Amino acid sequence: MMPRATPLLKSFWMGGFEGADHINARGEALDMVRVTGHDRCLDADYRAARRLGLLSLRESIGWRLSEDAGGHWDLGRAVHMAQAAQRQGVQILWTLMHYGVPGDLTLLDDAMVPRFARFAGEVARVLRPLCPGPRFYTPINEISFLAWAASVTGDMGPAGMQSQCPSQDSLVSGYLVKQRLVRAALAGMAAIRAADPEARFLHVEPVVHVAPHEDDDPDQRELAQRIGSYQWQTLDMLSGRMEPQLGGHADALDWLGMNHYHSSQWEVPGEKRLAWHLRDPRRQPLSALLHGVWRRYRRPMVMAETGHIGVGRAAWLHEVAGEVQRARALGVPLQGVCLYPLLDRPDWNDTWRWHRSGLWQVPQTEADDRPARRLNRPYARALLCWRSLNEAPPCMQAAPDVDAETPGLLLLLPCAWDDWTAPRQLLLDAWRARCPVRVLEPPRPAAMAPLIRRHTLAPGAELLVLHGEGAGSWADAPTPAQLALLRGALKQDDGPQRWLCWLAGWRADGHADWWRELAAAGLVVQPDAAHPPDGALMQRAAARLPPGWPGVSCKPRRAAPHSYEDEELSRLLRGIPQPCMWLAAPPHLGGTQDAAARARLARRLRAAAWRQPALHLVVDAAELPGDEPRPPNLHWLGPVHDSLHAALAAHVQGIVRWDGASSPGSTLQQCSGDGDPLRPEQLAEMVDRALQPILQRHLGPPAQH
Repeated sequence: MMPRATPLLKSFWMGGFEGADHINARGEALDMVRVTGHDRCLDADYRAARRLGLLSLRESIGWRLSEDAGGHWDLGRAVHMAQAAQRQGVQILWTLMHYGVPGDLTLLDDAMVPRFARFAGEVARVLRPLCPGPRFYTPINEISFLAWAASVTGDMGPAGMQSQCPSQDSLVSGYLVKQRLVRAALAGMAAIRAADPEARFLHVEPVVHVAPHEDDDPDQRELAQRIGSYQWQTLDMLSGRMEPQLGGHADALDWLGMNHYHSSQWEVPGEKRLAWHLRDPRRQPLSALLHGVWRRYRRPMVMAETGHIGVGRAAWLHEVAGEVQRARALGVPLQGVCLYPLLDRPDWNDTWRWHRSGLWQVPQTEADDRPARRLNRPYARALLCWRSLNEAPPCMQAAPDVDAETPGLLLLLPCAWDDWTAPRQLLLDAWRARCPVRVLEPPRPAAMAPLIRRHTLAPGAELLVLHGEGAGSWADAPTPAQLALLRGALKQDDGPQRWLCWLAGWRADGHADWWRELAAAGLVVQPDAAHPPDGALMQRAAARLPPGWPGVSCKPRRAAPHSYEDEELSRLLRGIPQPCMWLAAPPHLGGTQDAAARARLARRLRAAAWRQPALHLVVDAAELPGDEPRPPNLHWLGPVHDSLHAALAAHVQGIVRWDGASSPGSTLQQCSGDGDPLRPEQLAEMVDRALQPILQRHLGPPAQH
């Protein structure tokens, strides 16, 4: 047997520290390393990552932060990172340019190419004696994304603004920005190799999927395919497949780092995201996307960035880990997965809003010399569940130490998995050490040919979701095509061929005969509370179920979608009783209005709240000035980001807008009669009028005095 090659990465599970350093659309100079306090806590952060098995870490040096307009370098921060990494026994994978450029350059300037090469060579010269080999470098992070953002949006600030161009020429083209960045990356690689012949390169790019809104529209299908193909341009240029005059060559593609988030799949036209937490069937499995990258380039790969926000972090990690197993079973030589970011970070363009995306939360202040960290325990537990993933064979394993003859458990639900009220984690913990678990929820209706999607819930546990035409329940038996898909999913891995079929929440006599062909190892029925079983059936079921598993009380519930938006709004509205009305502020509230007008508006809002003490009013703006006492039922939420508006509308009993705009999906819409923005003096009367039906609905008719 050939000896196994020494891996170049110290760990399969990796972590990344946010390092964006560009100037945003508001003119704010970003330094994510500083704002998260990471520069002041290097040893502590590396030690915490090491304790969770994250020995390979991505760090950004920051070209803009390290070179001034005169071309002078200051690599002190990178040196401190390298020294701390040595002390803590972790490996750093370095990113040189994380969007930002020195103040005298723009992304539209050819002069950046030789300047970046000189900078890259200096970085390699300084870090070579400080870091054990092999040293990995990402010359420019996400060239594809950076070229798009610089040419289509204002998010890259003055470095990418089209106004920098003296005329409307080809310099504003995102494609030419991409070419310029590729030239800079190639020049930087050559300079690094000259200073460090052992250097390795990790090119980090997004991997995405684009779907048409109407699949039967050939124009939309062509548009989706064309936009999806743009993701290959950067790597094709680096390898010389495209635009060979740039100097690309096959050896330039060393390692590939693919970035994928829940928002990395969308539809055209409109760019609406294909919702992951709602299990949109148009989404492509991550394993299929990674396999496509492998077929095209045949290079070693890592997932260089992946993660989620809010309540979805742990579930996303389980999903990614399962897809990694499937990708490796397809022959993809995936060498690692990088959780990104390890520390929570603020939004680039709305720096007051933190994403709540990290493995650790951080204080939203820069004042502390050593800011505290708070571990997100569900996220960390999910990571520890998969810590042996690198040692597992590339096929999907059922569960550790399980006899091959042990039947798997096929759990058939009466409702969606996310809406099932039973203690789901208890089920997974109790069963997955014994045998593989497959959960099947009722089919989801969709205007498409039948298909099945597999979603990993935990090691050895998957959710199977059938999509296609038909009822979204078990009122009708699955079609032959759906049954064929289900049988195929149960036989795709090397797990058992026999399944114990558990019908959860069904009547004792209500199951159809077609289940029996799937239940070769037996059938267990857990009836609903309205139809208790006879004693013999309950005894047989109790013998099969995990110890302490609840009985007939597990009934489906109807709930809002379980998502990070709902969690964020629950936090925002914590302590505010219902009934609650949203006073939707106009965009200019607290901004350009004169002080006197703002003071009058504040008085009228407070007066409206005092007049209706039983109704709580929430305002999505910073509190207006004024010395009057603040009513306890008037709540200033601060600016609420657009992405949370739909969730906020679902949490309140009514919405009043005073900017003259409509409020889609709201339960109440009010504006001035002529559609113009309301004047402050109109607000009190309008609010009183709007509150009456809500007060009567929730509090009864007004008291008679």
